[in-house]
Amino acid sequence: MSTINDKMTKTNIVVEKLRSDILSGVLKENSPLRETILAKRYNVGRAIVREGLIILSNEGLTYSKHNFGMRVSKFSNDAIDNLVIPLRRTVEIFALRQYFHEINSEDIRSWENCLKKMEKACLEKSFIDIVEWDIEFHRLIVERSNIVDVISIWNLLIFRVKGHFMRNYHKYSDTMEIYYEHDAILSMFRTGKLESAIQILESNIE
Repeated sequence: MSTINDKMTKTNIVVEKLRSDILSGVLKENSPLRETILAKRYNVGRAIVREGLIILSNEGLTYSKHNFGMRVSKFSNDAIDNLVIPLRRTVEIFALRQYFHEINSEDIRSWENCLKKMEKACLEKSFIDIVEWDIEFHRLIVERSNIVDVISIWNLLIFRVKGHFMRNYHKYSDTMEIYYEHDAILSMFRTGKLESAIQILESNIE
């Protein structure tokens, strides 16, 4: 049992390191991901690296090309821009409509706590942490619906767009703008105006 747990721990560590290197640009778009080199880099076996790359392919951060092995995904992917993002927008708006007029103080506190951590990440320009808290903010929107199918669909979509988050952040001259956008979403939630809340949420998901 301990051997299995150790393997899982090593895989998770490699996944986190690879994800960080991809999202931060250390590993460039379309660059090859050779198991032997990565195994030496992270001081693990090739099998661990292989499992990590498969996990990241499910998130859309890596892809396999015939005769070329695994590579870092190109974030300017038409399927993500034209299919996944619109689907994600539809899912979040659907989820919000289910409970908007039932939002309570506990819900507000959850979003506020998330925003505090997002603000810190934005001030520190820690893109990896910004991704985490941006996703968490929207996860709270979806999970509050308590609709299993909606949550499952959203989780599948969000795995595909983690790289897109990072790419999208580069349009901001000041990372604090990311925090301000989400703070504005929460402010609109507080007003109780559903259509206005949907409009500002929709504009944030791109």
